[in-house]
Amino acid sequence: MNWAFILLGVSSDTDVSGVKRAYARLLRSTRPDEDAEAFQRLHTAYQLVLAHANGQQARAAKPASDILPSTSSVASANPVLNVESSGSAGRAAKITPASGTSTPSPPPAASAEAVLVANPQELATRVIHHAVATNDERALSFWLSTQPEFWSIRIKQQTGRLLLQQLFREPRPMASTCLDALLQFFDLQQVLSGVNPIALAQLRQRQLSLWYVLPENHRALALRLNIPTNGSPDTKPVQACLRLLCAPLRWQSVLWPAIRRNQTATIARLIQGLCGGQFVDLPARIDRQHAEFWYRAAQLGQFSWPRFAVGSVRAAFLALIVMVGMASITALSSWSQGSATQWYASLGIAAIMAAGVFSVWLSYAAWMWLDHWQGLPESATSANAWLRRALIPVLCAASLALDYLAKAPVPAVCVTLPTLVLALRRYRHRSPPRAGRRSLRLGSSLPGVAFLLIVLANAASRLQFEFFDHIPLLAIAASATLCIWLADMWRYRHHFRTRATT
Repeated sequence: MNWAFILLGVSSDTDVSGVKRAYARLLRSTRPDEDAEAFQRLHTAYQLVLAHANGQQARAAKPASDILPSTSSVASANPVLNVESSGSAGRAAKITPASGTSTPSPPPAASAEAVLVANPQELATRVIHHAVATNDERALSFWLSTQPEFWSIRIKQQTGRLLLQQLFREPRPMASTCLDALLQFFDLQQVLSGVNPIALAQLRQRQLSLWYVLPENHRALALRLNIPTNGSPDTKPVQACLRLLCAPLRWQSVLWPAIRRNQTATIARLIQGLCGGQFVDLPARIDRQHAEFWYRAAQLGQFSWPRFAVGSVRAAFLALIVMVGMASITALSSWSQGSATQWYASLGIAAIMAAGVFSVWLSYAAWMWLDHWQGLPESATSANAWLRRALIPVLCAASLALDYLAKAPVPAVCVTLPTLVLALRRYRHRSPPRAGRRSLRLGSSLPGVAFLLIVLANAASRLQFEFFDHIPLLAIAASATLCIWLADMWRYRHHFRTRATT
């Protein structure tokens, strides 16, 4: 160990304060960013001489019978440190001081130097606990820079890898800024670090979700979801939504949130803010089935069973209000006129109006499901794909049969016009996306459409009414519908050929 005393410029009987002064003096000329190897050698020498000085001080305070220490007494000066050898043999180096005054041993070979190193596994656990407890990236960065164990580049690299492995195995509630501070300190944010960026993004989302559900971070979650009240984030809607999602899915728990205005959208925004639509990234305390139900119920672009259930609850509630209101109006009218209230008649009329309201919702739900079903691409797996392809021609044939065979033009019109709209929407939904295609803006084209309709109505009013009897309008509309359907099927001809060959 003579090389350590020579490198620090101290003698074997120097006390602890003298060793620290010598180490501080040499740190001015040996920096880790200038010469990493020289700094690591200086730090190793400092640890060895400091351990020797601590053992010598402890021996001076003990009786003569307890002077002989072991290697474990040296390591007990720092519970995080242990003694290992950095040579090729890999055997632990022993420190055997003599009785009385310690005589330095002969200098070991360069390949088998005794190096006092830290335990990277314990360091990684300690860093994670401190990052979770601190919740401040500046304080975390300062604390990491003051830890002497990380002055060794090798220990720093090992600790960083073990830290990331622990976080991948068990994510902890941590803000994104603290995770960025850890990645920057351990040089894990670089492309050449070998960390999978997709897995790192998933880890960031999971840790952020765990961090948001903590009660002290509900304000930050409300701020992210943009739920202000009187200019400041309101945590009450966030807490109510979290209590709802933490409970298992029960139909009685769906009724009140479905009736409340904008409650479904708020729950969906909360789920989007926590996991970004990836339900595997949700915290374990949130029921995934419950979260998926409300997230799908708020999606307006597609029709699903959760959306139908929530809409049915709202339609039933509206029908109940209409029924109660109609019965109340009938009772008040009879009471004001002084006549007997016809409860059976009033309840019958109210029930008919409520059934009409619910029937409107069912018709709308059926149309949304049919529109979604017809808009599916040909690659979508379906048990009755042939029925989806043949629906529009069958409806066109039914409308023509109603008009020419059954002599029922009104039902034929009720079938033809929705079929035409369905064919147009089918063609639109199944069209491949194009980069340069501009979307149709109805708001800017409404004045022109209104002017065109006025001109056509004026021209039609000047014609004799019998003129339209000689024009097969339903046949023209059915033919246009079939042309749109054929154009859509022709676009998927390669798909049909591939399926026929396979």
